[in-house]
Amino acid sequence: MPVVSVVIIFLNAERYIEEAVHSVYDQEFSDWELILVDDGSTDRSSQIARDLAAADERVHYLEHPGHQNRGMSATRNLGAAHAKAKYIAFLDADDTWTPRKLYDQVELLERMPDVAMVSGAVLNWYSWDPKSTIADSIYQPGDIADQRLDPPEAALALNPLRRGTSAIAEVLVRREAFEAVGGFEERFRGLYEDQAFYVKIFLRYPIYISSSRWLYYRMHDDSCCGQLRRVSRAHTWRLRLTFFDWIRELEEQGWFDDARVSAKLRLRRRELKYALLASPIFEFIDRLNDPSGPFAYISKRIKRRRSAARSRASVMTDALDPST
Repeated sequence: MPVVSVVIIFLNAERYIEEAVHSVYDQEFSDWELILVDDGSTDRSSQIARDLAAADERVHYLEHPGHQNRGMSATRNLGAAHAKAKYIAFLDADDTWTPRKLYDQVELLERMPDVAMVSGAVLNWYSWDPKSTIADSIYQPGDIADQRLDPPEAALALNPLRRGTSAIAEVLVRREAFEAVGGFEERFRGLYEDQAFYVKIFLRYPIYISSSRWLYYRMHDDSCCGQLRRVSRAHTWRLRLTFFDWIRELEEQGWFDDARVSAKLRLRRRELKYALLASPIFEFIDRLNDPSGPFAYISKRIKRRRSAARSRASVMTDALDPST
């Protein structure tokens, strides 16, 4: 029986999936099984995954009935339902791990038997693309390092309930805790599919956030977050409001009874409702500033006039300054 079940879900990931799988092969901790779950791919990634499973008895291939596309949550749940190990790790097909990921995280959970899940820092990985001009950067979830958080502290300390902080992006979780909270919420097919699961853990179990960095988070336009950057602010805000409405459902079902969480939830929902009312103004400003949009010429003229006005103001200030 393996100690860790690694679940990699994929959809048309032929460009990246082998690199993700090899980062599992390269782990210093070797007592694992790998479950590759196909979410209805139409490119070569389905065959690549089948070939990987045929070549290694530790690797298994799964797909939905009829090769359906069911979304990220349902696909992760399918993989977890076939997991045999006491710990489950999730890796996206376009990301990779450092070789110490499983070794370090298993050690942490073994040392803290009441902690349900561990996470760490993440490298925003731009340098995988030689054409990128953006430097890699590391983010530490919530600026929390080497710290245990008892429920519901993680929900209060991390995005999205706490504005302006990052969220955890990769975890190792106890299978019994995963099953106890019902896994991933299948209503969230893309955005918030991971956050919905994490919040349920945060509200019920202690977690631990390490300062170690184990994940290379590949930054590219075709990722879930990359696609989100191409939609309107109003659409993004509506998705977030739907997520907060779901958390309110949890509260009504008795998942938590904490005045701080309830207050934070009310604040975030109220902010979003006001933002949605003002979204036409924000979207007009976005269109005005879009260098490829219909108002690009106007935007450039406004920027030139602002620059000229600042220059004139600077000259007048220098002329009036007795020290010059």
